[in-house]
Amino acid sequence: MDEGELIDVGAQAERTALAWQRTGIGAMAVGVLLLRGQLHHNLLSPWPGLLLAVSAVIGVLVCVPQRYRRVLRNVRAGRTPLSSAMVPGTTLVLALTVIGICVDLMWN
Repeated sequence: MDEGELIDVGAQAERTALAWQRTGIGAMAVGVLLLRGQLHHNLLSPWPGLLLAVSAVIGVLVCVPQRYRRVLRNVRAGRTPLSSAMVPGTTLVLALTVIGICVDLMWN
């Protein structure tokens, strides 16, 4: 048996997709907790929590599966699976959400 046959080409893509799903679920939980805090204690405006929760839902339901399929296709074709937009885009959304929460905290 050849060493190349022992490596599952989809395992890396699947592990990465699962990690992104866990991150998205965590972001959803934080967004829901922010919304809950606003509803029960009027501590924050609802927009940061809502933005975080909706962004995470879109990420988990749309972006992660698309990315998984694209990475799997590229790995099977022998091309690089790296994306130049996924990590910076996610970082930008999370950074804007955190900045929005901080601004809201300063104004209240």
